[in-house]
Amino acid sequence: GEDDEAVHYFMTILPRIQSAAREAAKRNFTGDRDDVFSDFACYEFTQNPGDTVFIPNGWWHGVLNLTHTVGITQNFCSPRNFPQVWKKTRTGRKMMAAKWINQLDGKYPDLAKLAREMNIRDNFVMRYNPETVKRRDEHKKRMKQQRRLLLDSQQQQRNNNNNNSGS
Repeated sequence: GEDDEAVHYFMTILPRIQSAAREAAKRNFTGDRDDVFSDFACYEFTQNPGDTVFIPNGWWHGVLNLTHTVGITQNFCSPRNFPQVWKKTRTGRKMMAAKWINQLDGKYPDLAKLAREMNIRDNFVMRYNPETVKRRDEHKKRMKQQRRLLLDSQQQQRNNNNNNSGS
């Protein structure tokens, strides 16, 4: 199974893609149009200030910011293209798919239902169980809140000690 963290993409997946692109380019010189990678390409470039980049739907891509950057991105999903987006997400971004279906349950239950129906129809088993992910995320949130309360309490105690020592 592939890890869907960004560092894994740049350290493992991108070098594999680059190697496949080089090999496909070599084979294309032979004119073998039956090669499944005959139209395969890997584009790399530096986007400079003021440049706008359009990535077509379905193109895998990665972005590495070289400086502090403000990026505006739009990954578009609507009820119309949801089936295609769900298929790509559930296989390409496994953890995100589990988190997404949990959000869909509350905000777009009809799409959550469609996603589950598609999974059943395609005999697709999600790598991360959405219920387990939901419980883990809720636990993390509670732990963060408790830590914040503890830190606030400790800060209040320090403030009280400072006020009392100065009297």
